[in-house]
Amino acid sequence: MKMDLSCRFCGTFFFLCCCLIQNYAESLAACRKNSVSVWDNVLSVDSRDELHKATSQLGSSHHFLFQRPIDPQKSTLIEKTLDSILTEMDDKSKYVEFWTRQEWRSIEAHADVDEMLAKSEDKEGNSMDKPFRFPMNGHVLYLQRGDEVRGPTCVFPGRQSGGDLLTPTKGCDDDAGVELVTVPAVPGRLLRFQGDYLHAVPRPYDLWFRSFIQGAPSYSPEETWGRSVILFNTWGDHPPLDVKSRSAVADDEVVSSHPLCEPQSAWIDAYDETEAKADGTCTNADSEIKYVKTKIWLLGNERRRSHQMRTLPLMAPESLPATLEEESAVRRTILQQI
Repeated sequence: MKMDLSCRFCGTFFFLCCCLIQNYAESLAACRKNSVSVWDNVLSVDSRDELHKATSQLGSSHHFLFQRPIDPQKSTLIEKTLDSILTEMDDKSKYVEFWTRQEWRSIEAHADVDEMLAKSEDKEGNSMDKPFRFPMNGHVLYLQRGDEVRGPTCVFPGRQSGGDLLTPTKGCDDDAGVELVTVPAVPGRLLRFQGDYLHAVPRPYDLWFRSFIQGAPSYSPEETWGRSVILFNTWGDHPPLDVKSRSAVADDEVVSSHPLCEPQSAWIDAYDETEAKADGTCTNADSEIKYVKTKIWLLGNERRRSHQMRTLPLMAPESLPATLEEESAVRRTILQQI
């Protein structure tokens, strides 16, 4: 009788352990799959060219907002295209904030937030411990890239600030260290990531490995140094504070052409997180990885950085500079804390 009860207990315990392991594996895979996604062939060549012309007229000094569902008769080319992309992904976000950039500029590591809300909180004082309001998802839509441009978008999954780079991993990453996903600027590509993720664009591509930079960067000609992108964040029921709609800024820029995105069935998945082997992880006991010191530049004030200094040191596999110079392949790298 005792033996029978003991066997039943062991069987039940083993079954529960198997269930927990399976649930963890499934949740980890699901979390990885949703945190960073990259697709190619999202836009046709003609659509990319038309959108680039529209973004060049718009400039890069303002953020704009539109509400969904849109009215196609009163929406701009950019708004209709972004709405079609989100519709293809079955994303039902109510508000979309967007801005554009035509040059390869060095963008320090940061997570997007409700900017005007954060500024008002800072102005009121005692804001260091206040949580930021983050978008639901961040996106980069790549339109054109100059011949000499090598600056990828660098995403740090599970990290909201520079200070987070020094803490135990948040979220889904099961590797020891700091996960980095590098996404080269390929025309027609779409990058989507969780809205509170730290991200950056280094210029030069090996900026994090240099002790200093000499001279001013070139931004023209466009064929050489251009990096044309549309950046957009999705928000839920409440929009970010004080971001104007396009209709409130320039009614005369409403256009009739509509280069909508390609159907999602034509998109090419350029990155599978569940299968991506990371540089900086050993494949066997005899593997030896050589590391070099790097410094990550951080954007914003001390509250935004969650770190006292403007830079933060990490150890990177010596292969990372070559990864940052990569022209098309999305890579996953594990950095180590010092």
